[in-house]
Amino acid sequence: MGDDRKKGFSIGEKVVYPTHGVGIISDITEKNLNGESVEYYVITIPSLDMNILLPKGNAETLGLRRLSKKEETKKAIMSLSEKKDLHASDWKSRQQMQMNLLKTGTIANVAAVVNILYNRQKVRDLPIQERRLFETALTHLVDECSSVLGIDSESAKRTIFSHLEKLKSAPI
Repeated sequence: MGDDRKKGFSIGEKVVYPTHGVGIISDITEKNLNGESVEYYVITIPSLDMNILLPKGNAETLGLRRLSKKEETKKAIMSLSEKKDLHASDWKSRQQMQMNLLKTGTIANVAAVVNILYNRQKVRDLPIQERRLFETALTHLVDECSSVLGIDSESAKRTIFSHLEKLKSAPI
């Protein structure tokens, strides 16, 4: 990643932690671990009403990143109008592929998971695990879109669903 990644994150900065979504660096603290002093980011995740302690030294490895740029966010929203699918024969490998996409934490991959599962649920009911994955990915996408675009969550959700409904049919 670029040089600004190495500078770290500041208190009050909004960030994305792939497995939990958009959060805010609420503090930077030091804890003693096995006789060694370790610095941690304290990340508040409002959508989950939780705080996470993340070692500063592992932040990049664990996928902590800054919010997407406005252009990248708009591109992810536009991609919701294009049919995406995972070519996996069974639900287990399909779910693993979707989890891997979500864990990358990029807004494009989160949008892809939302797209795939939204369109899959139109064909048949999603199993509980896929339904949870859809809800998680949707929450992550809504939170990041609203933060980046400066709109409220309901407006972000409406925008996302309007693009999902505009799905362009793939030629058969």
